[in-house]
Amino acid sequence: MKIKQIIMTSLLSCIMAMTFIACSDDDGNNNTKFPTPSPKEQWGATLKGDGEVLGAYPDLYCNYWEYTYEADKNSDKILCLKGEFPHCRYFSISLYNDETGDVFSGINDQDISADNGSTNPFVKTTSGKNYFTLYVVPNGTSQSVIDKLDSKNVVKVTEGVNKVAIALRHYLGTTADGSQKDEYAGVELPAIIALDMKLHETSVPEHVASNVYKVTSKVFTQKSDENKEMPFFLAPVSMYYPNNSTSYLYGRTHLREDSVLTFSFIPASVPTKPEEYKNAVTRYWSICLGSASDTRSYMSVYDTKARYADGKKATFVVCLKKNPKLSAIQSKVNEMNANGEYVNLFIWDSEKKNIDGNPIGEIVAVMYRNILPDKKWEHSIANMIPTAYKDEDGEPIDHVTNPDKQLAHKALGDYGPLGVKVSNDDFLQ
Repeated sequence: MKIKQIIMTSLLSCIMAMTFIACSDDDGNNNTKFPTPSPKEQWGATLKGDGEVLGAYPDLYCNYWEYTYEADKNSDKILCLKGEFPHCRYFSISLYNDETGDVFSGINDQDISADNGSTNPFVKTTSGKNYFTLYVVPNGTSQSVIDKLDSKNVVKVTEGVNKVAIALRHYLGTTADGSQKDEYAGVELPAIIALDMKLHETSVPEHVASNVYKVTSKVFTQKSDENKEMPFFLAPVSMYYPNNSTSYLYGRTHLREDSVLTFSFIPASVPTKPEEYKNAVTRYWSICLGSASDTRSYMSVYDTKARYADGKKATFVVCLKKNPKLSAIQSKVNEMNANGEYVNLFIWDSEKKNIDGNPIGEIVAVMYRNILPDKKWEHSIANMIPTAYKDEDGEPIDHVTNPDKQLAHKALGDYGPLGVKVSNDDFLQ
């Protein structure tokens, strides 16, 4: 996947962009104007969670954009991001060390101060257009300079980070009226300009190639894939450009034609309006299925589209498309739902070809994702202890030293899933 090259399409578009993105009131006597491309040209092409291209098991309902620059060569420049609040369930701006994939700073939607005359729609229900301004300041920027910035939204580049990737995330983006799905969540991407330490406009750092396009988790077999049980572990958050405001439970197994995978638990409740966001136990959850052969995601369901009810157990069933008793399994699930249960069926097509031309295979990784989980909630997955994913000394199951904190079904009780493979006949009975 290639980054869009930053090009100037016409003098008119540059003038229009410059009038939109003025960020500082301290213009002084600086009359130099720097041509700035449109925001869509500044950011990379849309990285779609459902595009079956990204590795490391992305969420299918999220779109990402990146702007990457060499911080060490631009240590005298402050970046200003000026944008409109998007129409989506959740959005964030995160900063990564592009040389390692580790997150070092960022800001979540509900923590962003709106511009004067605007309202943050992730804090209070509002209509119309609402804007924000965010500054990315180099390491070592004096407090006196920061105090002059016309926004409370300031993130700092960490010392020692030479190459910064700024990532923008939209979950469940819609048009402005919420009527349909929209790639850009009904708004333009934030515009980017640069200021010098006197807050005069200067040239924007070159958008350089990011390593995010090369990200993939390690691919390997596990002996535990053949176990009957599939425990869920808390995923360690490091490398792979993670959202540091999200916690993930993961499990994986080898699914065969003669059996189905099932797991039941009480999912976290989600808020229904912005006024509830701040005190919610989680902002959003989803169940996502990916292929362990390429670490890409292929199937998912998110909270409001899943069959579940607050405080009730929901069941998730996964079987192969080539399972000889698929029709009977589908009928059984329909019967269970007709009887008032909450059952969600995933039919995994192991013979589906990925973008590399290879079958996605029968080894399935399952992710349970919570955005902004409240650690104060007794059933929060954020309170679990991560377990080593894979090393020379064994697999996650070999590193369980504190099961009451490391295994979801023990740490969270009814709110923690445990996968179990059962025979087709046993499930149908």
